[in-house]
Order: sequence, then structure tokens, then C-alpha cells
Amino acid sequence: MERRVIAIAGPTCSGKSDIAFQLAKKIQTEIVSADSRQIYKELTIGTAKPPQAYLNEIRHHFINHISITNSYDVGKYSTEAIQIIERIFSQHKIPIVVGGSGLYINSLLYGIFEGPSADIKVRKKLENELLEKGIDFLFEKLKKVDEKTAEKIDRENPRRIIRALEVFEISGRPISQLQSEKPIKRNYDFHIIGINWNRKILYERINRRVDSMMKDGLVDEVEEVLSFGIDKNLNALQTVGYKEVIDFLERKINYEEMIELIKRNTRRYVKRQMTWFKKDKNIKWLDVGDNLEIDLMVERIMKEIVGI
Repeated sequence: MERRVIAIAGPTCSGKSDIAFQLAKKIQTEIVSADSRQIYKELTIGTAKPPQAYLNEIRHHFINHISITNSYDVGKYSTEAIQIIERIFSQHKIPIVVGGSGLYINSLLYGIFEGPSADIKVRKKLENELLEKGIDFLFEKLKKVDEKTAEKIDRENPRRIIRALEVFEISGRPISQLQSEKPIKRNYDFHIIGINWNRKILYERINRRVDSMMKDGLVDEVEEVLSFGIDKNLNALQTVGYKEVIDFLERKINYEEMIELIKRNTRRYVKRQMTWFKKDKNIKWLDVGDNLEIDLMVERIMKEIVGI
């Protein structure tokens, strides 16, 4: 039985969902989302989930998967996603993994490093440092003990920074060093396709998407989530698009500032995504050009890269 996975990676707003949908239709398979925010039922507009028409026609896994109030991490995702991939294999299909969360994609292609068990005292100390001194302080602290991890980590994700520092304090060794000693080989082959845009054109797409999100009711979505008594400090709400709206609702910034900050912070996030993906030498990059011709991209993936 053929056991291979197609992974479509790239920055936010690069058209990954559209390409994956059309490819899934062509080869009659299912999609495994690798997006760390689209898993949440309550977050739709700000996470740019695939259109409902896509979800109705092609089975997508890990879209609207859990509530924002539930604890979830890459370890749980990896365990559940591998089970789904195995089920898709059993149907003699090729799973398509798609997303912009590099850690989620890597967990499926290269395995995941679990590291030492959490130490409540160490973690609590680091969480207190986060509250008292801020995320920049923790990032600089990580940079001093594990520069390699600091280079690739999402510096706006406190949970991952705290975990990396926790591993160092427990083991006395950088998490990057421990990860390199425990390679995990998946029992399937994979093809990783990266969607590469001219940066200027991608930024224009981001600006249009943010404007559309505002028209579609992003502010109303955040207000509704908070009206349920959900903690605004949850990691999922401290991400681009949501934290700026929360600041606006708390009157820390005005409406125009909110929009500009979302656009700016999305551009910064794209840079971090591309830094992560560019380090993976297994990715075969497809240049988009000035316009996204989805049918052409799908044909290239099928013929040139995957050989279907």
C-alpha cells in the first residue's frame, strides 16, 4: 500500500487552503489542517478558516476541532493527526496536510520531541516572570541559553518560550540540543510544497484580507467570545488579529490604529513563518508570480512534484 503524505506549507494569506482544496478534489482525498488557531470553534473570522462550501465538499480535519477553553498542544495534535493519517492510508488515499504552523507540520513529518515532564514550580516561576517583566525579558533570557531555539521560535508565543526555558532549567541543556539527539522517522514518505510569493504582492493580499475581516465582523466575533466570560489572556486570544481587537475594545487604541496594527503584525508573522520554512531543505518551493493560478499550481504539484 502506498504510504505518502503531501504537505502544503507557506505563510498566511498565500492561498494554501484554495490549492489544497482543489488538489483534494482532483485526487479524491481528505485534508488534515496544520493550523494552531483554526482548531478552535469560536475563532473563525480572525483565523481565516476555509469557506463552509469547502468544508462541506471535502473532509477537513482539525477545523472547529475543540473549544478555546480546552487545553491543546502540538503533542495532542500530533497523536490525533497520525491516527487520522493512518485511517486515510487504509482507504488507499494520499492525505494532504496544509497549514502555516511550522511546528504542527513538523510534528507530522519529522516527529515531535516531548522532553522532560513539566515541573510545576519551574513553570510557575517563569509564568510570574512573564507577568512581571514581560515576554521580551523571557525571550532575551532564552536567547542567552539557547540561541538556536530563539532564532526559530515564535517570539510572541509565551507558551513555547516558557517551555523552552523550562526544559533548560530542568535538564541543564538547551532544548535544541536534546531535539537533535532524538530523531524520529515517520513510517511514510512525504512531499512538502511551499507557496512562495513576491513579498510586496503578499503584503497587498494581507491588507485586503484584514479589510475583509473587519467588514465580516471581526470585532463582533471577539466581543461575542469575551461575552462568554472567556479569559482574554488565553494564548489563542493573544495572537495577531485578536489581541489588537481586544486592545481596541479596552480603548487602548482607536479603530484605525487597530487595523494598522493587525496588518503590521501579520506582516511580521509572515516573516517569522518564512524564516521557519526556509530552513527546511525538503520543501520544494513553487513561485506564484503576480497572480495565484490555482489550477496551474495543482497541475504542477501533481505532475512535477508528486508524480500522480
